[in-house]
Amino acid sequence: MKKIYLKLIFVIWTFSSSAQFDPEAKLILEKMSAKYKSKLAFMSTFEQNLINEMSVVNESISGTIYVKGDKYKLEIAGQIIFNDGQDLWSYNKEIMEVTVSTFDEDEQDISLTNIWDLYKEGYKYGLNLPDEQGNWIIDLEPIERGAEAFYKIRMVITNEYDLKSFKIFERSGNQYNYTINKLIDRADLQDNFFTFDLVRYPEVEIIDFR
Repeated sequence: MKKIYLKLIFVIWTFSSSAQFDPEAKLILEKMSAKYKSKLAFMSTFEQNLINEMSVVNESISGTIYVKGDKYKLEIAGQIIFNDGQDLWSYNKEIMEVTVSTFDEDEQDISLTNIWDLYKEGYKYGLNLPDEQGNWIIDLEPIERGAEAFYKIRMVITNEYDLKSFKIFERSGNQYNYTINKLIDRADLQDNFFTFDLVRYPEVEIIDFR
C-alpha cells in the first residue's frame, strides 16, 4: 500500500512539473502571438465582465481598442485613453477633463495590448482539455507566487490561433473575463491617431502628473 501511495505522489509530481512549461501549450501560444504581432495595427471590440460570487457582483462593459506597436487608443466607459508610447492621456468626456501621466510599461494592466506576449516571461503554462467547441484552453500562472494580484489567467484560443477570450482570476475573488467580439486589421492608422490633440479639445481641463 505504501509503494502504491509513493508511486501516486511521484506521478502527480511528474505531471505538475511537466505542466509548468508545457511544450504543446507553448507552441500554441507562439503561433497565436506571431499571428497578432504580424499585424501592423488592429482594432478590436470587446466585452469585459467582472464577477465576484462572494460579493454578488456581475458587471459588464463594452469597449473598443486600437493598437499599433506600443501605442493604443482605448474607448471604454465614457473615457478615451490615448497612449502614444510615452505619455498616457485619460480623457473624460462627461466632465471635460484629461489626466496625463508618463507611460510605464511595467505598471500597465493586462489587456489586449500585451496579452499576446505575456507567456514569454514570468509565467508557467499548461494545456487543459478543450472546450465544447474544440478551442484550446491554456492556463498561465505567475512563477513567483504572490507577486501579482492574480493567481491565474485562462486563455481560450481557436484552432486558427485566434484569441477568443481570456479570464483573470484574482486572489480577492474577482474574475475579469474579456471576450473579443471582433478584431480587424487597421494598417492605415497613423501615429497621430494615438495622440491626444489639444486643439480638438480647447475647453478641456488638464491635470498633469508627469
